[in-house]
Amino acid sequence: MKSTIARTLVPAALAAAALVAPAPAAVAAAAPGPIEGSFTLSCPGFKVVLTADGKVGVIALPGDREKIIWPGLSVTVSDKSGESVTYNGAAGVTHIQYLEDGSQFVTATGPNLITVPRANGHPAGVYFTTGTVSWTLDSKGREVGGMFSGSGTVTDICAELAD
Repeated sequence: MKSTIARTLVPAALAAAALVAPAPAAVAAAAPGPIEGSFTLSCPGFKVVLTADGKVGVIALPGDREKIIWPGLSVTVSDKSGESVTYNGAAGVTHIQYLEDGSQFVTATGPNLITVPRANGHPAGVYFTTGTVSWTLDSKGREVGGMFSGSGTVTDICAELAD
């Protein structure tokens, strides 16, 4: 089972080691560990720095599934002018279903900060979602279908910082 996700929740990039380890067949839960640090991402026409502080935990579930939790997560997104947006409690849950063809069906529930690479005709970006949003990635981590589906709301952080 692969645990690499081309588009994922922002702090997952800081916890890459936790995400690339294969999940065992039985249910297993790692106690959430600290996650903190900063990294740079692209927005259309400019870069932003994301600073995360909180915890991350990966729970392997039966049926080729994982759940990623982010207790106490706070993320600040800053542009080079110093303007920033902070999301305290961006601690939703990410559910990943690994499919037989190697693709992944990903669902984010609750409040989440999600990064999206430049792909399928849309620019790279950073989004804050609430509620339930889903997407599918093929076996090479490429988006299949639209960027987000579901009943959740999506806020374009890059657009907010560009104003």
